[in-house]
Amino acid sequence: MKQNQTQHRAPISIARKTFAVSLASLTLAFAACAQPRYAVIDLGVLPAHAGSAAVGLNDSSDVAGYSGADAFVWHAGRMNNLGRLPGGTFSMATSINARGVTVGDGDTGNGRPQSWVTTPTGLYNFFPNNGGNTHAVRINESGAICGYYTKSLSGNVSSWRGSIWTPDPKDPRKYKQTDLPIIVGLDPKFKGTTALPFAFNQSGQAAGYAVNEVIGQHGCFWNNDAAHSIVDLGTFPSDWSSIATSINDLGQVAGESHPAFGSRPVVWDNDAAHTPIALPLLGADNYGSATAINNLGHVLGWSAVSEPGTWNVGPSRLVIWRDGSVFALQTLLDPASGAGWMLTATSAINNAGQIAANADFNGTSHAVLLTPLP
Repeated sequence: MKQNQTQHRAPISIARKTFAVSLASLTLAFAACAQPRYAVIDLGVLPAHAGSAAVGLNDSSDVAGYSGADAFVWHAGRMNNLGRLPGGTFSMATSINARGVTVGDGDTGNGRPQSWVTTPTGLYNFFPNNGGNTHAVRINESGAICGYYTKSLSGNVSSWRGSIWTPDPKDPRKYKQTDLPIIVGLDPKFKGTTALPFAFNQSGQAAGYAVNEVIGQHGCFWNNDAAHSIVDLGTFPSDWSSIATSINDLGQVAGESHPAFGSRPVVWDNDAAHTPIALPLLGADNYGSATAINNLGHVLGWSAVSEPGTWNVGPSRLVIWRDGSVFALQTLLDPASGAGWMLTATSAINNAGQIAANADFNGTSHAVLLTPLP
């Protein structure tokens, strides 16, 4: 999920071949195929709260998010309030792993987000940063947390850094912080140089964007080697900038690449060249983005029409790329459970194909879970 940065701001070879074939098919004319269907599960709201929003999702169908000003985890059909940091005025959960360990953001009374992790005794601020601002992106199964932070709200872009926090095996309440490298341009002192992660996978790879005075803004990829070496993903040919928003456990990265006055959904494959593959849009649409990808090669995003030569973009439609086609997600809702629901956002897709989303019903916004029907 994209955040407001100024505020918060496997065998692999077989899987690779399978996914490469499915991606390649997306660039060809599509054969007609049966439309998938999704049952809609209303996750509800916390007591005395007006609405809810889903942010994270694990492979056990647990959903993390927020309801009003409080973080929640939805587990076994029940929404549970995770509370706030001491003195806090808000909290939101952003990611949950298979063990149910959850991370998120929340203040300690001054409105500036800190990042926390759940423990048996409550929320724990694993990186006290009260003079700045921190955002936790994801926690993986080993307990490593990826995110970004700034020590000072000076307005200097370069003050933001991506980081991975790894729990101490001898004391799980202690975390080792490792800052992620950036891509330096010609001028090492250029104040706009930065690189921030928006996604993190089970093997410790990350993806996001890098900025310097040479490349402008490009999607980037951090390896899981000892140095967390950074790779410039570049753009789709002839485009001028890009951004990565999601990564799966096979190392494929989803995001968007930007031609002049435009945006196209892209998946960078996990080959040595990180080859970018443009995904098709709905009908006559010419503007869109890919926002989440799972190990099955299912990709979430949106599709819209823009006025050529301008930044005028019409209403967007949420989409999913799967089974060799692109579908408007709203049209795939099960008529029974989906009656009356209007999807407004998607935030995550797990490896069972379930989707964490937000939807309106009678004017109220709720977190929902979309589950594929057989």
